Amino acid sequence: MKIDGIGFGWISVNNVHYNHDIIISTDGKIKNRFEDFKGDSHILSKDEVEKVIGSGAEIIVVGTGQSGIMSISEQAKEFLAKQKIKIIAEPTPNAIKTYNSLAVKKCAIFHTTC
Repeated sequence: MKIDGIGFGWISVNNVHYNHDIIISTDGKIKNRFEDFKGDSHILSKDEVEKVIGSGAEIIVVGTGQSGIMSISEQAKEFLAKQKIKIIAEPTPNAIKTYNSLAVKKCAIFHTTC
Protein backbone atom coordinates (compact mmCIF):
# COMPACT_ATOMS: atom_id res chain seq x y z
CA MET A 1 0.00 0.00 0.00
CA LYS A 2 1.27 3.43 -0.95
CA ILE A 3 -0.12 6.83 -0.17
CA ASP A 4 0.33 8.72 -3.41
CA GLY A 5 -0.48 12.28 -2.40
CA ILE A 6 -2.37 14.71 -0.22
CA GLY A 7 -4.05 18.07 -0.66
CA PHE A 8 -6.48 20.16 1.34
CA GLY A 9 -9.52 17.90 1.84
CA TRP A 10 -8.27 14.88 -0.12
CA ILE A 11 -5.80 11.99 -0.02
CA SER A 12 -4.83 9.43 -2.67
CA VAL A 13 -3.94 5.83 -1.81
CA ASN A 14 -2.97 3.26 -4.46
CA ASN A 15 -4.30 5.64 -7.11
CA VAL A 16 -7.72 5.90 -5.43
CA HIS A 17 -8.81 9.43 -4.51
CA TYR A 18 -10.65 10.07 -1.21
CA ASN A 19 -12.32 13.42 -0.44
CA HIS A 20 -12.39 12.90 3.33
CA ASP A 21 -10.27 11.85 6.28
CA ILE A 22 -9.34 8.18 6.22
CA ILE A 23 -8.42 5.37 8.56
CA ILE A 24 -6.06 2.62 7.41
CA SER A 25 -6.28 -0.52 9.54
CA THR A 26 -3.44 -2.96 10.16
CA ASP A 27 -4.85 -5.24 7.45
CA GLY A 28 -4.72 -2.38 4.92
CA LYS A 29 -8.45 -1.69 4.73
CA ILE A 30 -9.32 1.94 4.13
CA LYS A 31 -12.37 3.48 5.75
CA ASN A 32 -13.92 6.94 5.88
CA ARG A 33 -12.96 8.32 9.29
CA PHE A 34 -16.42 9.84 9.69
CA GLU A 35 -18.39 6.58 9.33
CA ASP A 36 -19.75 5.78 12.78
CA PHE A 37 -17.95 8.88 14.10
CA LYS A 38 -18.79 10.70 17.31
CA GLY A 39 -16.85 13.64 18.65
CA ASP A 40 -14.62 16.44 17.46
CA SER A 41 -12.82 15.99 14.13
CA HIS A 42 -9.85 17.93 15.52
CA ILE A 43 -9.31 15.66 18.53
CA LEU A 44 -8.38 12.00 18.18
CA SER A 45 -10.29 10.15 20.90
CA LYS A 46 -9.60 6.90 22.72
CA ASP A 47 -12.74 5.41 21.10
CA GLU A 48 -11.40 6.20 17.62
CA VAL A 49 -7.99 4.77 18.43
CA GLU A 50 -9.52 1.55 19.77
CA LYS A 51 -11.39 1.09 16.47
CA VAL A 52 -8.35 1.58 14.26
CA ILE A 53 -5.49 -0.29 15.95
CA GLY A 54 -6.77 -3.77 15.18
CA SER A 55 -4.64 -6.68 16.21
CA GLY A 56 -0.91 -6.50 16.41
CA ALA A 57 -0.31 -2.86 15.51
CA GLU A 58 3.14 -1.72 16.53
CA ILE A 59 2.72 1.88 15.42
CA ILE A 60 -0.14 4.26 14.72
CA VAL A 61 0.64 7.11 12.35
CA VAL A 62 -1.56 10.14 12.90
CA GLY A 63 -1.71 12.77 10.18
CA THR A 64 -2.76 15.83 12.18
CA GLY A 65 -3.90 17.90 9.18
CA GLN A 66 -2.25 20.19 6.69
CA SER A 67 -1.23 22.59 9.46
CA GLY A 68 -1.14 20.09 12.31
CA ILE A 69 -4.34 21.29 14.02
CA MET A 70 -5.69 17.89 15.12
CA SER A 71 -4.57 16.78 18.59
CA ILE A 72 -4.56 13.43 20.37
CA SER A 73 -6.55 13.20 23.60
CA GLU A 74 -4.74 12.26 26.80
CA GLN A 75 -7.03 9.21 27.12
CA ALA A 76 -5.96 8.03 23.65
CA LYS A 77 -2.28 8.53 24.52
CA GLU A 78 -2.67 6.61 27.79
CA PHE A 79 -4.53 3.78 26.05
CA LEU A 80 -1.83 3.45 23.37
CA ALA A 81 0.93 3.51 26.00
CA LYS A 82 -0.78 0.66 27.89
CA GLN A 83 -1.05 -1.28 24.63
CA LYS A 84 2.66 -0.55 23.93
CA ILE A 85 1.79 1.02 20.56
CA LYS A 86 4.03 3.85 19.43
CA ILE A 87 2.39 7.06 18.21
CA ILE A 88 3.86 9.08 15.38
CA ALA A 89 1.87 12.31 15.02
CA GLU A 90 2.87 14.81 12.35
CA PRO A 91 1.21 17.21 9.94
CA THR A 92 -0.39 15.01 7.28
CA PRO A 93 2.03 15.85 4.41
CA ASN A 94 4.90 14.57 6.59
CA ALA A 95 2.88 11.69 8.07
CA ILE A 96 2.20 10.15 4.66
CA LYS A 97 5.94 10.03 3.99
CA THR A 98 6.49 8.41 7.38
CA TYR A 99 3.69 5.89 6.77
CA ASN A 100 5.11 4.94 3.36
CA SER A 101 8.59 4.41 4.84
CA LEU A 102 7.59 2.11 7.72
CA ALA A 103 8.01 -1.64 7.30
CA VAL A 104 6.23 -2.68 10.51
CA LYS A 105 2.64 -3.61 11.32
CA LYS A 106 0.99 -0.21 11.35
CA CYS A 107 -2.32 1.60 11.18
CA ALA A 108 -3.12 5.23 10.51
CA ILE A 109 -5.57 8.07 10.73
CA PHE A 110 -5.14 10.95 8.29
CA HIS A 111 -6.88 14.29 8.77
CA THR A 112 -6.94 15.98 5.36
CA THR A 113 -7.87 19.56 6.23
CA CYS A 114 -6.63 22.19 8.72
